[in-house]
Amino acid sequence: MTEIQMIPDSSDKEVDWMLDPEAGLELAAAGTVTAPLHEVKSHFGFNVAATILARVVNMARGVCLVPFLLLHIGLEAYGIWTTIFILVSFVGVTTLGLSNVYIKYVAEFHARKEYDKANSLLSTGLAITVPLCGAIFLGSLLGWNWYAPWLKLPPSHAADGKEAVLIVLGVFLSSIAFNAFGDILTGVQQIASTQLFLTLSIVVEFALIVWFVGTGRGIRGLAEAYLVRTVLNDGLTIWWSWRQLKWMRISPRLMRRESLRYVIHFGGMVQLQSMLGIFLTSVERVAGLALIDASAAGLLDVAKKWPNSLSSVPTAFFAALLPAAAHVDAASDRPDRLHNLRELYLSGSRYANLCTAGFVAAIAFWAKPIMHVWLGPELPMRQTLIPLFVVFSLAMQLHMLTGPGTSMFRGMGRVYEEFTYSIPNLLLLGVTLPAVRWIEGRWTPLGIGIAVSVATAGSACVLMGRVHFVLEVPLARFLRVVIVPGVAPYISAAVLAWPVTWLVTSVTRWQGAGILVVAGILYAAGFGAMLHRWVLTDEEKQKGLSVYRRGLEVFRGRGATA
Repeated sequence: MTEIQMIPDSSDKEVDWMLDPEAGLELAAAGTVTAPLHEVKSHFGFNVAATILARVVNMARGVCLVPFLLLHIGLEAYGIWTTIFILVSFVGVTTLGLSNVYIKYVAEFHARKEYDKANSLLSTGLAITVPLCGAIFLGSLLGWNWYAPWLKLPPSHAADGKEAVLIVLGVFLSSIAFNAFGDILTGVQQIASTQLFLTLSIVVEFALIVWFVGTGRGIRGLAEAYLVRTVLNDGLTIWWSWRQLKWMRISPRLMRRESLRYVIHFGGMVQLQSMLGIFLTSVERVAGLALIDASAAGLLDVAKKWPNSLSSVPTAFFAALLPAAAHVDAASDRPDRLHNLRELYLSGSRYANLCTAGFVAAIAFWAKPIMHVWLGPELPMRQTLIPLFVVFSLAMQLHMLTGPGTSMFRGMGRVYEEFTYSIPNLLLLGVTLPAVRWIEGRWTPLGIGIAVSVATAGSACVLMGRVHFVLEVPLARFLRVVIVPGVAPYISAAVLAWPVTWLVTSVTRWQGAGILVVAGILYAAGFGAMLHRWVLTDEEKQKGLSVYRRGLEVFRGRGATA
């Protein structure tokens, strides 16, 4: 193997420094653990913790809103609302690649203290996105009659649907342009501040949705709440970036041809990948809408709500990995570069997989009691929703394992490597979708969900194989460090599965909710004890305690910003 040829006899000791505190101390004393990796580690934990907080709040918002919205606006209107975001995401992807350009190159420029190049990139990016987003919105406004039939808006929702589409589209496009300031903060690893602003804006949006929709504003109310959330978040982020980054300057005179090349080359590749990614993450709803109807799209969205919402927590690691990988790639000495990147990838994968398994195991084993409490015992389409819920959850576990690899590739500037996920996924969809149609004899939401999940799992394995080849990650070490620890939550959830299901389905929804809370505490305690006893190292335990203490200091106003 290449790994054995390239690493000397001491490699076993070297590569385990992040998992073995004693080895880490010895290597630090010997100068083997490089400064760039230590630098990103000092920010990584707190950035991830703040991002997880924002994702948990957003997850709770989404999960709590579904039964509320189904009660007040119905499944058809809910399906229209989710379809609006599919359309908006595809339109807005024309400038999405720039976000990764900001994060990657600002991280590199900040590592080298080349602030003039960072200012040039920011000025050039804003000069491109502001007029481009304005032009896209104008074209969407004038072209409404062309794409409106695709939305299949029923006559009862034609007027408020159009208003909601235009509001959300305008807000989304303006946010893409001005997200540059949040991306700059991410690039210099001040991620925690951006996530705290996001958390605040999500809470405000939730309160406004309950107010607006509860008073009868329907889809319009959802769009108006989204508008307030975005204005608040972007405004706070812009204010904070000007306050914290004393070197930041914006001027048309700072535009450079070199910055434009970054946008066109790297940004263009990310943009194409993002377009494919948006399609692949929403393909089941697109297929449900096109092959069945809006209610099927809404049903598939409901079934995927928990897996999608819960997946936003482990993606906190991916958000922190991109700038960290770019920093390590730029600042590492050539002999240490591959070693540092490999260790960063394994650490990110380990924690992301543990986090994902912690959620997925519970919702996969407890699908029936969760549905009983969430949407009620008289749930329509119950026989379809529960198996879809389980299938989407398990597919999400494999999908989340691709996140660290794609973040590393983007940080290394190898964004083209991501095609090893999207292209196999599209090819597999071309096989699995017709296959389930042939097996079932008709199009069904369950068949579409299974086909999409199988394609997701297969393409995830292809991408991980490519990542391991590029970073020279031994499969045995990946299984030991990343995969095996993720078994603990499944054991804990399986032990409680039967008693939780029997108890919850035997009582009322509110009583069942109380049982689920108690069961969740027991479940977390069970797999937490297993992690503490058999999985986590002493260094990881100390690092977790350090992040917790730092969070308390910041909360009390004594800590430094991230």
